[in-house]
Amino acid sequence: MSVIAGGAVILLAGMAWTVAPSSRLPQPDPDGLSLPDFFEGKSVSKGTVTTAFISTEAFTAEFEGKQTGDRFQLDERFAFSDGKRLQRWDLVRTGPGIYGGTVATELKTGDLAPPMPVVGVQTKNGAVLDYDGYAPGGGGTLLHFRHEMTGRPDGTVANHVTVSKFGIPLATSDVTFAKSRDALAPY
Repeated sequence: MSVIAGGAVILLAGMAWTVAPSSRLPQPDPDGLSLPDFFEGKSVSKGTVTTAFISTEAFTAEFEGKQTGDRFQLDERFAFSDGKRLQRWDLVRTGPGIYGGTVATELKTGDLAPPMPVVGVQTKNGAVLDYDGYAPGGGGTLLHFRHEMTGRPDGTVANHVTVSKFGIPLATSDVTFAKSRDALAPY
């Protein structure tokens, strides 16, 4: 049974997480973009976030990823104009091209919010992650995030993120992931 068809229970760090089914996820492609393979070791990104489709802010991030079997842990350290924020991903490959796990995000207070369930799939040219969670450096408002990643011929990965609440888009983010800063085009 796939995450798409009926949900899955993921045992992660000694805790059971129930991952809700998501009809919003495309059909998985096991030969698509492997997030653990791309983010293993060090990576970087830069991008923009546009809030309420009015205000745009640039940011960068540094990543440190470690894969152990089917489990992948990734620390993402954002640098915004108002400070640095941590987002900690703990993903498990639950089937061919299917991911489940959690993401914990540092809030405005500096505290790490409780880990929230994440589901995702590898697609033909990328990957999609879907979850309810918190904005890095934000407050305690639970938001919905959808990451749509696409591998590029130059070895970078484009990521378009839609942030919504009650199905209403509130913000978007466009990000480029790379293995080195030299691979990131200047803004």
